[in-house]
Amino acid sequence: MALSFKVKAISRSKFLKNLSLSIIFLLSFLLILFSKSDYVIVNKFKSISNSYLHPITSFVAAPIKLASNIKSQISDFKNLKTENHILKEEIMRLKKWQTLAIQNTKENRVFKKLLNSTDNSLSLVKTASLISRNDFMYGKMININAGLKDGILNQMAVINHRGLLGRTIETSIETSKVMLLTDPNSSIAVKTIFNENFSLLQGADDGIHLVSIFKKGEQTPKIGDLVVTSGTAQIFPSDILVGKIVKASKDRYYVLPFVDFKNIEYVQVVESK
Repeated sequence: MALSFKVKAISRSKFLKNLSLSIIFLLSFLLILFSKSDYVIVNKFKSISNSYLHPITSFVAAPIKLASNIKSQISDFKNLKTENHILKEEIMRLKKWQTLAIQNTKENRVFKKLLNSTDNSLSLVKTASLISRNDFMYGKMININAGLKDGILNQMAVINHRGLLGRTIETSIETSKVMLLTDPNSSIAVKTIFNENFSLLQGADDGIHLVSIFKKGEQTPKIGDLVVTSGTAQIFPSDILVGKIVKASKDRYYVLPFVDFKNIEYVQVVESK
């Protein structure tokens, strides 16, 4: 009886041992299988996320990214607009300064020439600028911004840096009217520089040249001779440049004035010392 119980106990113990080994083996197998399967599942999940989830997240994030880019571009555009406005204002300021600089340079150049044109035999009464023109069919006159308050009287000579323009004929408090040499009613006593042929000139019908209406002596001046004021009429001081003879015949000759009457800006009213 005791032997039989002992045999049964041994058999049960062996069974439990085998069972334990089997369970351990099964658990080990399951653990290895689970670890392997987990790795496969993770890779499968990664593959699925790369294939399906990434496009979806990219699609969902696209509007946000687009909105962010638009916001950034709007901010950049506002900055560019502000900078463009500042640059435009700066360009306008520079253009104004450039215009002023050009004008001042031009005025300084004219004033310098005017100063050089006044020699020791002339006394400067006033430097003035052109106000308006009265270039009619026959009348050739200008108005200047100087008058009685500046010491200007009628029958004073008016010059610029190139030579004689004409004479004052009507003077008010602040302005004066100047008859140009090319006016048909103008007359001026002149002489040639080299041989001092004396004559009188008046404005020709073409409004450009001066034509001789009287010449002293029988000798006719030659083309190319320079003509200056003679000072004999006591209106114009002597030796002021008038022009150059461009056409000559036995009876008369034509003079082209040195002054460009179409481009008059500044003038000087002068008198003899």
